[in-house]
Amino acid sequence: MARGTALAPADFFTGLRKGVKSNLPKELRAFETTRGHSRLTKLHYGHPEFHFEVWHHTGAGRLEIGLHFEGSAGANQRAFEYFRERMVEVKARLPRAELEPWDRGWTRLYETLPAPQLDEVVLANAVERLDAYITTLQPMLLGFLA
Repeated sequence: MARGTALAPADFFTGLRKGVKSNLPKELRAFETTRGHSRLTKLHYGHPEFHFEVWHHTGAGRLEIGLHFEGSAGANQRAFEYFRERMVEVKARLPRAELEPWDRGWTRLYETLPAPQLDEVVLANAVERLDAYITTLQPMLLGFLA
């Protein structure tokens, strides 16, 4: 596959947020964003400890897209159990999604995409995948938080 022109990380993540916001159903457009380091952005709906994250792993040439649980150890474990019970439903819409405990007692539900560089091709794929993650998982997350 031909690669596009490389994008600066700031331009990539700005384009990602704008693209996702324009694609999402109206009721899901009011997310808040937190910028991590230059290769990472987080989107959430009032619970920053449970956020959608897009992270460019430069060394691996991969872009991670997923829902991260980075609250207390107990809350993260409850989220892990909640989503583990729903993985058949999750995989029906997100077939490459994996759920795993992660660093510092956190949990993530994610997939990675090839991304040797941040460019228009990676951006288009990332917008599509993040949109799918939000529309699939945010309603489930609301059920967990209720």
